[in-house]
Amino acid sequence: MPGWRARWHWVYLAVPMLFCLAVHWLALKTWFVGDDFAWLSLAPEIRKYNDWLEVLFGPRAQGTVRTLSERAYFLGLGWLFGLNPLPFRIWAFLTQFANLALLGSIARRVTGSVAAGVIAPVLWSACGGLATPLNWSSAYNEICCAFFMLAAFWLLLKYIDTGDKRYWVWQWAAYLLGFGALELIVMYPAIAALYALLCARKYFVRTLWLFLPAAAFTCWHLWGVPKSMDPQYAMHFDTDIAVTLVQYWTFATGAYRPEMLDWRPVWLGIAVACAVALGMAAMVVRRGRVALWCVGWFILALLPVLPLSGHFTQYYVTIPAIGLAILGGWAVAEHPKAAGALALAYLVVSICEIRVTDRFQYQRARSMKNIVTGLEDERAGFSGKRLILGGVDNALFWSGFKDDPFQLVGIDRVYLMPGSEKAIDPHRQWGGIDRFILPLENALDLLDRGQAAVFQVQTDGKVNEVTPSYKVVAGAEYLAEHRGMVDVGKPLYISRLGEGWYGPENGFRWMGKRAAVVMGGPSKAGIRLAVSGYCPAVVVANGPVELTASVNGREAGRLVLREPNEKFEWVVDLPSAAVGTYAMTVAVEVSRTTRIGTDTRPLGMVFGTFKLQGE
Repeated sequence: MPGWRARWHWVYLAVPMLFCLAVHWLALKTWFVGDDFAWLSLAPEIRKYNDWLEVLFGPRAQGTVRTLSERAYFLGLGWLFGLNPLPFRIWAFLTQFANLALLGSIARRVTGSVAAGVIAPVLWSACGGLATPLNWSSAYNEICCAFFMLAAFWLLLKYIDTGDKRYWVWQWAAYLLGFGALELIVMYPAIAALYALLCARKYFVRTLWLFLPAAAFTCWHLWGVPKSMDPQYAMHFDTDIAVTLVQYWTFATGAYRPEMLDWRPVWLGIAVACAVALGMAAMVVRRGRVALWCVGWFILALLPVLPLSGHFTQYYVTIPAIGLAILGGWAVAEHPKAAGALALAYLVVSICEIRVTDRFQYQRARSMKNIVTGLEDERAGFSGKRLILGGVDNALFWSGFKDDPFQLVGIDRVYLMPGSEKAIDPHRQWGGIDRFILPLENALDLLDRGQAAVFQVQTDGKVNEVTPSYKVVAGAEYLAEHRGMVDVGKPLYISRLGEGWYGPENGFRWMGKRAAVVMGGPSKAGIRLAVSGYCPAVVVANGPVELTASVNGREAGRLVLREPNEKFEWVVDLPSAAVGTYAMTVAVEVSRTTRIGTDTRPLGMVFGTFKLQGE
């Protein structure tokens, strides 16, 4: 008999775990995405002992201090396995398996039903909110906190059943460790006290001591931690709280979405949620205190996020749904036909929701993987250069660019292709996109000097180098937008140079006796031409040199240069005939040329830019 019971005990444990693995298997293949890169970048911040304290215990995103579920989790696994996500996923699943075992034991104990101990973790595994914590490492905090909360409550039940004070002490240990996982742990005392009040009143007063750490932590978090400036995290204490509660209920029990993402019609989620609500209400009436406590778990665990009406987040139902899973498992065990039909409807809509979430997370993580690893493979070809990426849309950018994942593979200074930033929401509250923006002129300058490489991101995230073709296209685009300027020292403008110019030297060009440039004509009267240049000492060593400017063959101005090694800015009045012309030829001529040393070229003057002034 003992051997038979032991075998069935392992079956009870294995069934929910295998079900969880079958439902969430795609999570094992999902790469890093979003905030993962910020946490993976913690290690380079540690240079001395004090840095450890800051990294492990300093407030970070939205003022959170999740030492165990974020800092230690990413530092430890990142140090051991680098950018291999599989160990992160395995650890998350192992934690979840422990959660399922604890939940099954708790459900058997509070309901007195062995079947409920198997069904409850199965129902919880199918909760739509659980998809994201299992396939996104940054949401592991939900699973980690669930472990400490379930472990603490399981130990409380053991203490109630045996009176052994060791269980009470170990409950405190699990509870306090939960503060390193997620702020939601502050609601554990309320859940424990509610159970004691309803089902074990003898221990109610003792559970009140659990509120002391929660109260201290809440005060510190409210007044000792800098507030987030993100409006999504603003708290609203108004009637929206009730609306938000209903939204979380319909998602937790019916996987309801206000839009269609697969075959499920919108009404189906609402219908399932309403039917489940009626069934659970009947259980509360029929079973009283324990059933009421199950509903209380859901509401109490949601309380901290209900004021965040502008930040509805699906995975926030992960821990609250535990109470509903216990009640649902109990209902199915007692009423297998009616409750079983409701449970089946819930499983169908929720598993479909999990599939939608898993595919979404997998695809966007896969795109980030292809980009990061693809650039890592190409890194030797652009070592020391700045990187310009095209094909990055809004969704892809906010899948991970914000936290600069490229530094994790040794790539610095990554920019968006000039102009593509216009299609990306700036989201100033998240740090904005300014550090990824590179003006077109600067990009072309870097390309001309061989200090940048350009890659195009394909729809699946794979990258192809397009530096030569982009340089041609971007150059033509820039010239089309800047017809009123010619910088003779830059190769970009070579198509606008007429005869009489020598090769560029340090950003300038020498001309011979006469040279010309072609540029757009002024759009209106009163616009003048500003010409910059440099007069070397050797040019005026034998006396002043006169410059003559002409526009479309008509003289427009003269300038006499006398001072050696002088930078000059020459402003020329344009003839009225040039106004409105698509292109005009500006020619400059010197009164005499000079030869320098063994250089046989007749040298006139050094020029920089020709630019319309007042356009």
